[in-house]
Amino acid sequence: MSNQIKILGIAPYEALNQSMNAVGEQFPNITLDVFTADLEEGKLLAMQLYQNGYDAIISRGGTAKLIKEVIDIPVFDVSISIYDILKSIHLTENYTDNFAIVGYASITEKAHLICDIMGYRIEILTITNDNEANQFLDDLASQSYELILCDVITNQLALSKSLNTILITSGVESIKLTLSEAINTVEYLKKIQHKKSLLEHSFNSQNQQVVIFDHQFNVHYTNISHSFEQFLIKYLRSKKTVNQSNQYFVTYQNLSFKIQIEQFTIDQSIFFSCFIYEQSIPQPNSKLGVKYQNHDTISEIFTTQLLFKQFISDTTSEDIKKAIPYYHSFLVFGESGTAKRNIAYHIYLNQELNTNYLITIDCKLMNDKLWRYLVNPDSGPLVHLNNTILFENIEQLNNTDLERLTSLIKEMNLIQTNQIIFTYNSKATNDTSKLQILSQTLDFANIYAPSIRERKSELSILATRILNKVNIECGREIIGFDPNALQTLISYDWPGNFNQLQSAIKELVINSNSHYISSQQVSDLINREEIINKVSMVQLSTFHSMNQSTQPTLFDYTREIILNVLEQNNGNQTKTAQQLNISRTTLWRYLKE
Repeated sequence: MSNQIKILGIAPYEALNQSMNAVGEQFPNITLDVFTADLEEGKLLAMQLYQNGYDAIISRGGTAKLIKEVIDIPVFDVSISIYDILKSIHLTENYTDNFAIVGYASITEKAHLICDIMGYRIEILTITNDNEANQFLDDLASQSYELILCDVITNQLALSKSLNTILITSGVESIKLTLSEAINTVEYLKKIQHKKSLLEHSFNSQNQQVVIFDHQFNVHYTNISHSFEQFLIKYLRSKKTVNQSNQYFVTYQNLSFKIQIEQFTIDQSIFFSCFIYEQSIPQPNSKLGVKYQNHDTISEIFTTQLLFKQFISDTTSEDIKKAIPYYHSFLVFGESGTAKRNIAYHIYLNQELNTNYLITIDCKLMNDKLWRYLVNPDSGPLVHLNNTILFENIEQLNNTDLERLTSLIKEMNLIQTNQIIFTYNSKATNDTSKLQILSQTLDFANIYAPSIRERKSELSILATRILNKVNIECGREIIGFDPNALQTLISYDWPGNFNQLQSAIKELVINSNSHYISSQQVSDLINREEIINKVSMVQLSTFHSMNQSTQPTLFDYTREIILNVLEQNNGNQTKTAQQLNISRTTLWRYLKE
């Protein structure tokens, strides 16, 4: 292990985190630890972690620049190569010719070079700060540009303006080149790392919330959110004296904290440890089906997870915007896979009163133990104020439990003290009595999550953006779809909606042997999806007709599926085995039985 080179990766977005880890496995002589954090958060995280024996840091763009300013070990920028930009340009050809490239000089200089060589006529705008980015994006929106190619920072601004984007990302080769450069540099510059540090002195391996700052209130370490850190520093600045040992009590987001200040000296410099003791909402056992997430966590999901926001249609976003001032409860309904959770998160982020926690309760897991926890007067999730409570899969409750829940909501005045969101799978049941129980008891806004069938006009850009996302996650470099392949993909109804579409495109990308997904690939996959869908629809009726005293086994279900597919293929066993991805021997064994 002494010859191992230890590298810290700070990825500004989750997809780059995955790519760094995938490429890192190709270098047996390094240990690579990758974390997701952007800009200031990335700088703070690097300050927190870099002294843990790391020889170098790799990051990207503005995050790498900020880390270089505060870290004294080598920092390497995973740049965007000419090939990465060219790949993104080709990717847009599946969607439109009416696009522009917006970014800092590190991107646009290469884009200009590509256009000069290839003879492309593309609008390219170079920015130097966020204000310029805002102005350029507003101008492009007014000129009806359909798509923006940009980096992470500009991507977030563009999404806030409802502009369609393709994220220009660092490809596999760029990451390999950066890691190789880091390894070569570390081999020349490797030296004894500092074994003691400000953080190690403060505490080592303690499970404690803390902020460490100096006499000028400059923060040297923190393991709390940036907003909470700023609140505490502002509060401590307001005190006349912060020295030796002090104790304070503060309230932040309706929660109480005890703040213990301890002074210490290192290298003749005075520092302060601010230890934080929290009295917060108790975190329940995840087996109960209840999950707590704070506002920062949900906001980070929206800004870092590719396509999380894009699966919400413009019409749905507009309906939410209109309803929020007038409603404190919402019913988000639609078919399976139509991003109902994404919509619920969007509602939570766009209202101002009930932002302490998003408390998600999975109604599929409702049992006596969960009921007792919900009504617990001391620690149950329904007894606190100013939260958003999300009841997922409300259709899974029987009518008695649903009436019990709606009565509980009314008796506890939950709609006055919190915000309530329900999600309802409209195809899970034909029984409309549950909706009647809800509508007769509660006043809520109906928010519809449209299916893919209703968003055909958007499917081309959505498929292209999913392809971009899968490329990043899987470390592949598929440029796009053959024209007929894309048309076949769009023509299919996708009954599983976005969940099914994402899974299908991931499979197409993984199994593609060229830079383009072929029409034959898409046709084969859709044929298989249709067979599986038909088979799943007949299974229930088939087995219901069996003797009720006989419980079908897994073998029975599997054999029934094989017989249905074999019938679809007119008895062709070779084709059936290929479609089900099983061997001829396995097929023969099931048929023999």
